[in-house]
Amino acid sequence: MNYKIKITEHKHPVPYVVFEDKKYDLLGEFLLAERSFRRDILSITNDVDFGMSETESFTGNAFTLEINKDICKITNDSDNRELEVSTEDFKAVLLEYIYALREIKVKEKMALLGHDHDHHHH
Repeated sequence: MNYKIKITEHKHPVPYVVFEDKKYDLLGEFLLAERSFRRDILSITNDVDFGMSETESFTGNAFTLEINKDICKITNDSDNRELEVSTEDFKAVLLEYIYALREIKVKEKMALLGHDHDHHHH
């Protein structure tokens, strides 16, 4: 699964995932729509990944996610589009996406504090 994480050019930048294979676009939409629940999603993904739970599900703003040991199923609740992706791939993209969100937060905080990392004054 090949993808890149890009950042929107807005006042409040948001990461989004661009997949080489368009069939995974629903995963990108899911991450974007449900990003405020990222900690919950990661938590249940880990529960299944580490064998503490057989299966977990999550319903967010626009999507339902079902996680099993091997497969994750993402469903768009409004139009019923579905995507199945390996749990391993799902977790990898999720972690990278969360990392991108965190990076933006750090940059915003730095900017607020008046630290601009592009200009080093010694």
